[in-house]
Amino acid sequence: MNDKNRKLILKNRVKRSYKICSLIVAFLTSAFLWYWNISPYWDEGHFSYITLLLIGIMFCIIYWFFVKMYEAQKIGLYRLTDLTYFQLLSYFFADVILCVEMIVWFRGLERIHFQRFFLIFMVQMCAITFLIFVHNRIFMRYDEPRKVMIIYGKESYKLLAKKIKAKKRRYKITGCYRDDVSFEELKKKIHENDNIYLYEVNDELRRQFVFYCEMIGKEIYLTQNVEDLITMGYDVSHTFDTPFVRTKRSPVKWYYPFVKRTMDIVFSGIACIVLLPLFIVVAIAIKAYDGGPVFYTQERVTEGRRKFMIYKFRSMITDAEAHGMRRATDQDDRITPVGKIIRATRIDELPQLINIIKGDMSIVGPRPERVELDDIYTKQLPEFTLRLKVRAGLTGYAQIFGKYNTTPEDKLKLDLLYISQRSLHMDFMLIFYTIKVMFIPESTEGFEEDETTLEDIKKK
Repeated sequence: MNDKNRKLILKNRVKRSYKICSLIVAFLTSAFLWYWNISPYWDEGHFSYITLLLIGIMFCIIYWFFVKMYEAQKIGLYRLTDLTYFQLLSYFFADVILCVEMIVWFRGLERIHFQRFFLIFMVQMCAITFLIFVHNRIFMRYDEPRKVMIIYGKESYKLLAKKIKAKKRRYKITGCYRDDVSFEELKKKIHENDNIYLYEVNDELRRQFVFYCEMIGKEIYLTQNVEDLITMGYDVSHTFDTPFVRTKRSPVKWYYPFVKRTMDIVFSGIACIVLLPLFIVVAIAIKAYDGGPVFYTQERVTEGRRKFMIYKFRSMITDAEAHGMRRATDQDDRITPVGKIIRATRIDELPQLINIIKGDMSIVGPRPERVELDDIYTKQLPEFTLRLKVRAGLTGYAQIFGKYNTTPEDKLKLDLLYISQRSLHMDFMLIFYTIKVMFIPESTEGFEEDETTLEDIKKK
């Protein structure tokens, strides 16, 4: 056995140990919490240790559902702080569901001790933080950066290379090759690399790579063009023995628009009531800092290119765009101290709940662009207007899987993935995913300094 295979086996053992230990923590803490709450009433009902066993197993199933959704089981892939945050969310939602189960069981709140839930939650977080730290340290002993090769057809591949280089502990680029290099020459490099990225390569080279890598069982990563993503949700026709993709898209469920709109109104209304104290505190802080307006309004576009005024808490100085539009960067001196906090936590976006109630936006959908930017992007990329087939959203596919500085074309591709597959299930999943990315710094990165003004964007 060579050294590479030995390290791979050891890494898999570490991953398996991390999963098993986290499930053990989930089982023990949930069973103990249930017993701790019902032990004074043990003789009043048909309780037994079988009940505790079933409660623990059920809790583990619910907990593992959230762990998988938030990718909290992927030791070695994320930073320690990120993994801890993902586990925090997983335990929190599982504990909430356990609390609901207990309320239903006892038919009321009088026997529920919420302070015990908090104490157990702290135990869970301490235990899982320790497990993450230990397993990550062991994992990193055997982990080596994955070797990456990029084959490109457009010079914009440099942005992809920059993103890969930023994760230097996980990836190492061994070479970047233009797609006019012969396949026979590139084939020699395939076996030397772990990840192979095909970035906007020509059709012939793409075909050769896909066929060869399928033959040898090698995974490759391919960019998708807009046409591929548009047809993703279309039907397949088998009328003839040659399969065709039929451009008659399968419609969304008949109840989807009504239920989605009802959810938007109900959830946004409840959120406005619950968050009212937070709104008041933020409004006072903004007003106290410089005496300027609390809210910031801006014209955006939504479904059918209808224009509307979007609401935000003001996070910049009052004359931030006195000299024209300039997009925010990480160290932007126009952002106020209060603004830095509310932008980092996305609190500045919460007034858009009013836009949702008014019908300008939905909870989930493509983020609305400024009118000026939408005009520019549509001229540069006519397909960009396809984002306006659905109502704009407070959160969306591109906000979760992209970044603040994601290119317009990639943003369009991400939004088309949502549009082609939208459903109530996907909407709920994206809402839960939004909670995952809210406090991750990468998701709130600013634009590069050389592309922040309107004129810079026009040149792209």
